[in-house]
Amino acid sequence: MSERIIKVAAVQSEPVWFDLAGTTRKTIRLIAEAAEQGARLIAFPELWLPGYPIFLWLGDEAWQASRRARYIENSAMLNGAEHQAIAAAARAHGIEVVLGLSERDAAGRIYISQWIIDAEGKTVMTRRKLKPPSLEGGFFASGDPDTNLKVVKTAVGTIGALNCAEHKRPMLRHLMYSQSEEIHVAAWPALGLVPKVVIMNAKTIMGTTSAYAAEGGMYVLAPTLVIGAEIFAEFTDTPERAEKISLGGGATHIFDPEGQDAVPPLPHDTDGLLIAEIDLARLRLDYFDPDPLAPVPAD
Repeated sequence: MSERIIKVAAVQSEPVWFDLAGTTRKTIRLIAEAAEQGARLIAFPELWLPGYPIFLWLGDEAWQASRRARYIENSAMLNGAEHQAIAAAARAHGIEVVLGLSERDAAGRIYISQWIIDAEGKTVMTRRKLKPPSLEGGFFASGDPDTNLKVVKTAVGTIGALNCAEHKRPMLRHLMYSQSEEIHVAAWPALGLVPKVVIMNAKTIMGTTSAYAAEGGMYVLAPTLVIGAEIFAEFTDTPERAEKISLGGGATHIFDPEGQDAVPPLPHDTDGLLIAEIDLARLRLDYFDPDPLAPVPAD
C-alpha cells in the first residue's frame, strides 16, 4: 500500500449568513468533525466566511446598501480574533485548513481571500483573488499578482488554491501547474445563483474543475456553499429575484488526477463534508512533458 494515502475533506455547507462570529463557530465545528473522521486537510468554499454576498446579483445598489455595510463589518481581518480562533482549532485538531473568506484590511477594503493554515496553527499562505469579475468587481478590491499565485509545502503535500472564475484563465492554470501542485483547492460559492445562465451552472463549473485536475495531474478539492430555506425565502420576495436564486446549489467534488470523482458527490442540498481517501502516489505532474500512455500507479 502507498505510504502517501491520506484523508481529505471538502466542505459543502451553509454559512451563518453574513455573521462573522456565527460562521467562525461553525468553521471550528466543521474542522473538529473532519478531524474526527480522520481527515488531515479541510477545504472551505469561496467566501465561506461570512458567506458569499448573493445580494450582489439580486437588486440595485440602493437595495443592497445596508447589506453591503453589514457584510463589510462582518469581514475577517488577518490576525484578528476570528483568524486566531480558527488557527487554534487547526492546531488543536492537527489538521491543515484552506479557508475561503472576505478579508478586510485596515483601510476598510475587502478582498476575496484564501488562507492556508497548517496543522500547527501557522498561517503559511494568504492570497487575494486577482480580479473579481462582473458584479463582484464593484464590491471587492483586486489582489496583487506578485503575491497571489503561490503554492505551499505542508505536511500533507504541496497545496495551491484559486477562487471561482480564476480557474477559467489559462495563464493562471499554467503558473499553478508549473509549481508542481499536488493538492489544489478550487473554491466556489453556492452554484444556485442565476440558474438560467448556463456558464454558471454546476455541470459547466465542475467540468472546468475536473479538467484542472486532469490537465495538471493532481487532486482537486472543490468545496461549495449551500443556500438554505431561510436565506432563500428572504431573497425570493419578488418574482424577479425568485428567478435568480435556487435552493441548495451545493456541488462539492473531489477529483482525482484523471479528473474523475474520487468519491460520489453529496446531493446538492446536503449540508456536510465530502471526505475521500486519496493516494498521492497517483499524481501525474507531467504538464510540460505529458505522456497519456504512461501507466498510472495502481491503487
